[in-house]
Amino acid sequence: MAWLLVRLKLRLLRNALRGSRQARGAFIFSCIAAAVVAVLMFLGLAAQRGQSEGVAVAATTFTSLAFGWLILPLLVFGLDSTLDPATLALYPLRTRPLAFGLLAASAAGAWPAANLIGLLGVTVGVARGALGVLFALVAVVLQLLFCIVLARAVTTSLAGLLRSRRGKDFAALLIIPIFALYETFVQLVPRLTAEGKINEHTFDGIDKVLRWTPPGLAAHAIQDASTGHALTGLARLLLLAAIVFLLGLAWIRSLDRALVTVDTSTQAVAVRASALPFAARGLRGTIAARALIYQRREPGAKIFWGIVLVIMAASAVGTVRTPSYLGGLIGSAVIGAAFVGIFNADAIGMTGPAFGFDAMALHSRASWRDYFAGLDLVLLAFAVPLTGLLSFILAFAAGHPLSGFIALAVDLAGVGIGTGLGNMMSVLLPYPVERRVGSPSPRAIDGYRGQVLAATFLILILTGVLLAPVIVAGLLTQHDPAALRLPPLLAASAVYGLGLCTVFRRTAARLAENRLPELCEIAFRSKL
Repeated sequence: MAWLLVRLKLRLLRNALRGSRQARGAFIFSCIAAAVVAVLMFLGLAAQRGQSEGVAVAATTFTSLAFGWLILPLLVFGLDSTLDPATLALYPLRTRPLAFGLLAASAAGAWPAANLIGLLGVTVGVARGALGVLFALVAVVLQLLFCIVLARAVTTSLAGLLRSRRGKDFAALLIIPIFALYETFVQLVPRLTAEGKINEHTFDGIDKVLRWTPPGLAAHAIQDASTGHALTGLARLLLLAAIVFLLGLAWIRSLDRALVTVDTSTQAVAVRASALPFAARGLRGTIAARALIYQRREPGAKIFWGIVLVIMAASAVGTVRTPSYLGGLIGSAVIGAAFVGIFNADAIGMTGPAFGFDAMALHSRASWRDYFAGLDLVLLAFAVPLTGLLSFILAFAAGHPLSGFIALAVDLAGVGIGTGLGNMMSVLLPYPVERRVGSPSPRAIDGYRGQVLAATFLILILTGVLLAPVIVAGLLTQHDPAALRLPPLLAASAVYGLGLCTVFRRTAARLAENRLPELCEIAFRSKL
């Protein structure tokens, strides 16, 4: 059974080279990335030879890999059908041989091989002597086995959930913390390293916790064997093996249950026979009601708002505790407003073929104004409180809470400007989108990436330029009494933003009135 499933896995990998050009390119890129990661990890661990913090670095690396094996399978659950036990439910297979086969198949491929090669760097960087190298080889095998069993246990136990709409929402929302961690890494780590706040001693505090985790047990077992404490190292390895064994038993039990349990994740749900809220207010209310439902149910909408907030926070985190905090707060508000427009700069393409039903009601310039107004109302209802709240959080973190009102003024004007520019780009630079299997966020189809870049840069530049009066007003009045300057500043900013939003919306309606056939063609080419 194990050899059969391994051959099937290798056949799938080989068939990827015979697929479309895009699939072949993605497979080749993935293999190259795996090779680069393997080399860098091996060299990084090997470079710890002779370093006092080598075992702490190894424990951190082992733990990071475990988290990667835990999270990434949840994100690619819809792309990799081998993760779903339901694909094997109809075959007369016994659970234990199937589990060993799935375990062996999971260990086949470029990324498991890259993990194995990279982790072997501890044989050079941490291990000392023949006994230390032997312990290192066993520890690396147990570490990789722990990662694979952990990933399989989690995906098997959550398979029914991940197959449902709520599960897809959960998997989609995992993108947000990953994106936040990436932004934090690229913003903070280089600066803290340059300031000397991150060095080899930083890992001491981390290792005090990690040494008691399964990956930490593997790393410290190597050090124990290398320093003459073989029995302690053996005890750590036996404890890690016991954890892997118990986790494997839990996975087999979950797999057995998944193979004989009726799948209810795809059953039909009850549909409420009630009217849409706000539908009695005509086309504007109907579009607003539909957009409100999409904001609640569409995973892509949750990702969009999460990424907007992460980008705002990341753009200000580097200056929030410095004398330049105010520039960081204002820059964060400008970038957040721009991305509100960028992520909604293709309203028609994102609607897809369903736009044909909308087109039947868009027979005049006034109807187009109502159409965009319905979308704008929902965006503003979400954007204003979210961006404003984050601006105040950043201001409190900077120790200057009153400066949050200046950022709020930029938010009030900016989200109106960004929303209006999104309407304009939806008409001037529309593009069809496609949804990849397993991905919650659509992307532009091939041949339309130029429109995406053009709309992005135009909205970024125009938002910054049009917000200049609000920024100048906030800076010039920052030393005046707050009770006198803040109410007029906030009111004028809100009116300014809504005024520009209305101007852009009316201009977009006038342009769209004569481009309905072209816009319908773009919408019909979307694959959602």
